[in-house]
Amino acid sequence: MKLLEQARKFREAFGQEILDAVSRYGFIKGQLWNMQMSLIKEEHAELLEAADELYADPESPERREEFLKELADSVFVQYQLAAAFGFDLDTAMDRIFESNMSKLGPDGKPIYRADGKVLKPESYKPPVLTDLCN
Repeated sequence: MKLLEQARKFREAFGQEILDAVSRYGFIKGQLWNMQMSLIKEEHAELLEAADELYADPESPERREEFLKELADSVFVQYQLAAAFGFDLDTAMDRIFESNMSKLGPDGKPIYRADGKVLKPESYKPPVLTDLCN
């Protein structure tokens, strides 16, 4: 089951709204939007805390497990936002992956900046997401 399908199933099981689009007549449903943003902020803070704890004690199995749990929770709330407002995040992620893979140079190897960041060669193709934005 794809992650977006899981998110929709969760929302249905718990009686949470699933809208067809992010806005209707130019307005976003504020209460739903604010709740989803609040959950993302909360999970992000928990992820950062778990990351700090893992960084301080990288050999701790408990810290590793807590970090992984918070990482997954963070992804889950992102998918909840997508499901709530009708965004196809699975397809967007596939397109982002394809776009990122186009960052390989003509020789099939990445080009790095001095700090290790992968640079975009002329052959880079940005993702097209317009048709997914309802």
